Amino acid sequence: MKKMRQRKRRKIKFQKIFLTIVLVIAVGFPTNILQAKTDYSMSEVSISLWKGSSKKLTIVNAPADAKVTWSTSNEFAATVVDGVVTAVNFGTATITAKYKKKSYTCVVTIPDTSRKIIPNTYSVTIVEGKSFQLTAISSNVVRYHSQNEAIATVNESGMIFGKNPGKTKIILKSNTASTECIVTVVADKSTLKQVNNTVSKKRTAIRRVTKKNHIRYERIIWAKNKAIRFKIANLEEHNVKKCVWFTSDKKVLSKPKKVKGNKITAEARTVSRGKAKVIAKVTYKNGKVKKYSTNVYVSSPVINTKNLVVLGKNAGSWRLQYISFSGLSKYSVVKWDLSAAKKIKTTVYRNKLAILGNKPASGVVKAQVDGKTYKVQYNVYNPTFQNLSGYIIKGKTAKINIAGIGAVKPQYTSRNELIATVAQDGMVTGVNSGVTTVDAKIGSYYFTFRVEVAAKGMKEIIDRADYIVNNWKYSQSKRMQEGFYDCSSLVWKGYKAYNDYQEKLGSKTQAFCAADLFDYLKSKNQIVYFGYLGYDYLKPGDLIFYGDYNSAVQYSTPGRTLDIYHVAMYAGNARVVEKGGQPINYNNLNHVVGIGRVID
Repeated sequence: MKKMRQRKRRKIKFQKIFLTIVLVIAVGFPTNILQAKTDYSMSEVSISLWKGSSKKLTIVNAPADAKVTWSTSNEFAATVVDGVVTAVNFGTATITAKYKKKSYTCVVTIPDTSRKIIPNTYSVTIVEGKSFQLTAISSNVVRYHSQNEAIATVNESGMIFGKNPGKTKIILKSNTASTECIVTVVADKSTLKQVNNTVSKKRTAIRRVTKKNHIRYERIIWAKNKAIRFKIANLEEHNVKKCVWFTSDKKVLSKPKKVKGNKITAEARTVSRGKAKVIAKVTYKNGKVKKYSTNVYVSSPVINTKNLVVLGKNAGSWRLQYISFSGLSKYSVVKWDLSAAKKIKTTVYRNKLAILGNKPASGVVKAQVDGKTYKVQYNVYNPTFQNLSGYIIKGKTAKINIAGIGAVKPQYTSRNELIATVAQDGMVTGVNSGVTTVDAKIGSYYFTFRVEVAAKGMKEIIDRADYIVNNWKYSQSKRMQEGFYDCSSLVWKGYKAYNDYQEKLGSKTQAFCAADLFDYLKSKNQIVYFGYLGYDYLKPGDLIFYGDYNSAVQYSTPGRTLDIYHVAMYAGNARVVEKGGQPINYNNLNHVVGIGRVID
C-alpha cells in the first residue's frame, strides 16, 4: 500500500513538471522564435509597358515605410523611382529592388510596334466551321495568311475560319515584322457521326428505286439536276385502278410522270437544293382512295478539289490535306472508294476524307454522293528544300530551290519587297539591307525562307573580322597592333577593310572601347534599340553591346554607360564575329543593352 502511494506521488510530480515545461515553451520563449519567417518577393517578375506608360512595383509583405533601394539596368529603356517604373524608349530593362540585403528583380519589356506585331493571342483552338477574330497591335499595316489553307483560312481583316481538323499557323506580317499564331481546329461532333437513313421495309410508302427496279429502304436524298425514280413499296399493283403523282414544290422537284407500263412507279427530276414531298394519290379497284407522301431532300454537292497535291513527311507534321464536300443536306452520305488509293493514310468523316502522304505516290479517290460519282486524282510529293546560304549583298541575287515536286510550280511572294524581291523561278534579289521572308505556296501549303540582305561592302567587313578572329591573337594591351585584337578593335579593324569605314566608328586612327563606342553611336542616333532586338531584326554588320556590373569588373570598367563590357558584330544568319566565333546566344541575352547600326 505504501509503495502504491509513492508511485502515485511520483506520477503527480511528473505531471506538474511536464505542465511547467509546456507553460515555459508557450509563454516564456521570445515571440520572434515562434513566428514564421516572412517571405518577400517582387510584386511582378516581368511586365510589358507601352512607351510613355508607368507601373508601380512593390516588395510583397514589406511594410509601407520600408526602405527599398531601386535601380534599373537600362535607363535608356526604363527608369524607376520609388518603385514606379516608366517606359522611356523601346527595349528591355531589369528593375532591381534591394531590401534587407537581398535583391528582387522584374524584367520590363517596352515593345517597338514598328518592329514587332503583337497579336491578341499566339494560339487558339476552334471548332471546324467556326471563326475566331485575330487582331494585332502594330504601327504598320498587318497582312495575314494561313500556312495550310486545308486546315484554316484567314481573311484580310484577320478572321480565322476553321475548315478541317488539324493544326496550322496563321502568319501575321508587315513590312518590318512578322509573328505567328498556332491554330488548332477540332472536329465538329456532328461530322463524326454517320447518319442512319434506314426506313421500315414493312410500311406501305413511296421509296426510291434504281433503274433495275431495286427498292432502296432509306431516306430519299438526291443531288440536284438528276433523274429520280419512285415506287410505292408493299403495294400490290393489281389492286390499283389509278395512281396520280404530285410534287409539293416544283422549284425543288419536278412533277413525277408515270413510267410506261407501271401504275405505281414514276420518274421526276430534282431541280434545286431543298425539301419537297412526292405525293401519290391511289384509287383502289374497290373504290377506296388513299394518299401516300414522302420527303425528298435535294442536295447540291460541290467537291473542294479535282486534283489534290499531297505533301510527304519532308513538309512537316502539319501537312494534312482534305477532300470534302459542301452543299449537302443534313442526311447526305458520302461513300468513299479507296481501292485505287495506294500509299496514303486516310481518316473518314461524314462528308470529308483526311489524307496524309509520306512517300511519293499517285492514285484516285472515288466518292459517291446522293447519286453522283466523283473522282479525285492525287499526287504525293516529298519536297526537298535548298535554303539560301548566308546573306545576299544589296543588288545581288540568290536562288531558292525546291525539288521533288514534279511539274508543280511554287508560287513565290516576298513579305517585304523593300528588302528583297522574288521571281516565280525562286530567284531572290536583294534591294535594301535587312531581313524578310519569302513564302512559297505548293498546293494549299506555304513554306517560308528567311532572307537576309547586307549593305554594300558588308561582306568585306565581315570577312575581314572573321579572318582576324581566326588568325590573330586576342590581347587588350596590344589591341591596336598588327596581329592582335580585342572586342572593340576587332569591330574597328573589320570596318576599316571597306572604304576606311572605321571613321564611322568615331576615329580614323584609334578604336574606342565598347562603352565609349556606344556613347558615340548614341550621340549620332545610331543606337537603334536599347536591349536585345532579336536577330530577325538585325542587319549584317550591326553591333551588339553587352552590359553587366559583374562582367565589367572582370573585363572592363564598372560605372561606364550601362556597365558595358563587350561589343560584337552581327555576321548574319544568327552568327556573331567575336573571340571564339560564338552564335548569337553568346552570353546571357539579358546582358544585351543595345544595338548599334553604323550602315543602314
